[in-house]
Formats: sequence, C-alpha cells, structure tokens
Amino acid sequence: MKKLLLAATLALTCLPASADILGISVGASAGASRVDYKGNSDTGYEYGINGTYHINDIFSVNVGIVQGSADVDDDISSFKNDIDYTAVPITLRGDLPLLIGSLYAKAGTSYYDVDISNASFKDDGWGFTGGAGFVLTLIPLIDLTIGYEYRDMGEVENNAVVLGVGFRL
Repeated sequence: MKKLLLAATLALTCLPASADILGISVGASAGASRVDYKGNSDTGYEYGINGTYHINDIFSVNVGIVQGSADVDDDISSFKNDIDYTAVPITLRGDLPLLIGSLYAKAGTSYYDVDISNASFKDDGWGFTGGAGFVLTLIPLIDLTIGYEYRDMGEVENNAVVLGVGFRL
C-alpha cells in the first residue's frame, strides 16, 4: 500500500511538467444559444468539440466544430423556422493568466452551413466569430470553461453561453 501511494505521489508531481510537452488540448462544450433571423430571435442549444494548439502561455490557436438548433418565429406565417446550423470556427485566443485559471478573449473566422427548413433556405460561407470567458484549471491536465461566443452566419446571428471541459495532452 505504501509503494502504491508513493508511486501515485510521484506520478502526480510529474503532471505539471508533462502537461505542456505537446502544447495541445482537446475538449467538448455545450450550452444555450440565441439565434437571430430576420429580426426575430429565440433560444436554442448548441454543442461541439474543439482542439487547441498552445503557442505559449498567452496565445493559442483554436479550431472546432459546433452544431446547433433553434426554432425562430416566421414574419409571414404563424409557423416557426427550424434553424439548424453547423460551424467550424478558427480563432486566435489570448489568455490573461490568473491564480486558478485564466480570462480569455478570442476572435477569428468561421465556416458555416445553415439550413432553415420552413423557409426552404440554405446558406454557407465564412463569417466573423469571437468570444470571451473564464477557464478554471482543476489540475494541470483538466480545464473547465464558461464562455460567451458570437457567430455571424450570413442572415443568421448566433450568441451562445457555453460550458466546456478540456484535456491537455
């Protein structure tokens, strides 16, 4: 039992040194979104996965894929527009390190694919994306994130509050 405890203690003391060897982290996020279309808006949901390359302790490059959905009122009829979207954001992120985590802001571009079923409307292209939030570092390998994200997807705008978990490799 003492040998197992000693081995576990030695392994945990090595974590801070090995957490930044590759400078890569992966994660998943989910949250509530507010989708705007033609002056109408409603809440929906979104979820996604992401990967990050940490250039240094301050800057990183992020890429991910996000899917979401919302039902937004139609201007002409009483039907709701079922809006489904997929986005692939690519951002540069800057972190302000704190004692137990960091504050961050990010900006970049996003490839989007929007499908509005009741309006028989489909659109894809590139738009602006950005966000800000707080990262809580539990141990050097695991981060919890709460953040705000904005995406311009042509005629559709998205504002989301997301919770995420990340793992450093």
